[in-house]
Amino acid sequence: MAVRYEELRSNMEKRQGDIAEILNVKRNTYSKWENEINDMPVEKANILANYYKVTFDYMLGLTRNNIFVDKDLFIDWDLFTERLVKLRKDAKLSQEQVSEKLGFAQQTYSHFEVGDRRPTTLKVLIISQYFNVSSDYLIGRVDNDTIK
Repeated sequence: MAVRYEELRSNMEKRQGDIAEILNVKRNTYSKWENEINDMPVEKANILANYYKVTFDYMLGLTRNNIFVDKDLFIDWDLFTERLVKLRKDAKLSQEQVSEKLGFAQQTYSHFEVGDRRPTTLKVLIISQYFNVSSDYLIGRVDNDTIK
């Protein structure tokens, strides 16, 4: 993910401080996200995806296709929980089985399904890869589950 954050920022000829201002965080906070020291909150990554006009899938490295997005897309956390439950049930897995396969604590995964807790970008990436669905779809930015 760090490669895409830096790549996108460099392509826009922006400094880390410029992006930090856009995200309303300190420069060192953004620097830690870009250098993968800390994981960026999904809400902040959504701001960047809209700013750069790219898909979440591209930003997270799920695809190499840099598809131009001509409008701002928004996260729908209710859809996220619905889709997460549906994906698990379609795979005929328990929460315990999924959390084990993903490497999350079962309680953490359970909180995602009921909407008590929101995942970070890394967890969205892991879930999307496991279920082979678009991260944009998973977080409710689009209705098509295919990674393009």
